Amino acid sequence: MTSRRNFLKHVGTGAAVAGVAGAGVVAGSPAALAQQSVKFRMTQFAGDTSMFYTLTTTPFVERLKSMTGGKAEFTPFPGGVLAPPLEAYKAVEDGIADAGHLTPLYIVNRDPVNSFYGGHPGGMPPEMMLHWLYNGGGAALLAEHRRATMKMHSIPLSIGPAEIWHSHVKIRTAADLKGLKFRAAGAWAQILNEYFGASATTVAGGEVYTMLERKGVDVVEWSGPAENAKTGLQNAAPYIIMPGPHTNAFMFELIMPAAKWDAIPNDLKIQIEAAARIATTETLFAWTVEDMKGMEIMRNSKAEFITPEPSLTTDIREAGRSWAMKRAAEQEAKGNPWMKRVSDSYYGFYDNWIKNAAYRAVD
Repeated sequence: MTSRRNFLKHVGTGAAVAGVAGAGVVAGSPAALAQQSVKFRMTQFAGDTSMFYTLTTTPFVERLKSMTGGKAEFTPFPGGVLAPPLEAYKAVEDGIADAGHLTPLYIVNRDPVNSFYGGHPGGMPPEMMLHWLYNGGGAALLAEHRRATMKMHSIPLSIGPAEIWHSHVKIRTAADLKGLKFRAAGAWAQILNEYFGASATTVAGGEVYTMLERKGVDVVEWSGPAENAKTGLQNAAPYIIMPGPHTNAFMFELIMPAAKWDAIPNDLKIQIEAAARIATTETLFAWTVEDMKGMEIMRNSKAEFITPEPSLTTDIREAGRSWAMKRAAEQEAKGNPWMKRVSDSYYGFYDNWIKNAAYRAVD
């Protein structure tokens, strides 16, 4: 098997793979602007058979290539090719990849702001999150944050619905979480340890099935019914906890160095943003339909469905907000305003929605 190092020798690094210079944009005179193109290598965190890849990354790159007549191409590489899944952001920062299609969930330990975008415990469901991102300032805040703290440019690229848990024990209330070994990621892993007395561990998706089947953990969260069914998690443990109220929605981002983005011609920037926005909503539509198919697979398995008490949802929602406020205060004490800025925006929009969207039908 070709090692990652040998692979990189063959394909080259940075925009040189596309035969272009500098930031990946072919330079030229004003008269040649229409001929400029963008060809980036884009790292991902999931395998190329995962829905995290096939329903999010693939449709975007294909649509973008079609929209731009091939002038903007992002060649995707599954997790583990250019970088291990949990180190994908570093691969972009180090120039191993030109861009990434990544989940902020994996860098919550670096900056708690990422929880609001990666899937905040007890937070927004997908529709509310879409409104916050595009009409409530959430996406603009993320872009500003990335430039200020990472020298990166960020665009929302795909959003998905709630997840479920697979467990060797029945979980109905917060008390049932105490002492459990739980595969988790992001703020949820921290909250499990700090608020519920569990023991959380984070591993990449490729390790989840084996860890659960061999009882290396008591319970896992990975994704929703469709992705989990593809992984076979319904066969790895006897109980399915549904809904898994730790996350009601998740978002991925297209991220690249700000210098690369700034060098892209404006007309291509507009097309990249448009393709990403279309892909974001299409991902949610496709994922939701696949999840309903996945539920049928789950129902036909030997696993037993366990419905948590409403109090568990309430306890997780309150813990998620408490965790965010605590982290905001800690960051402010260090002179970092970002966690408070984003949490104020997120929860301000959340509370307004809960208060004023009561006229809407929900089923």
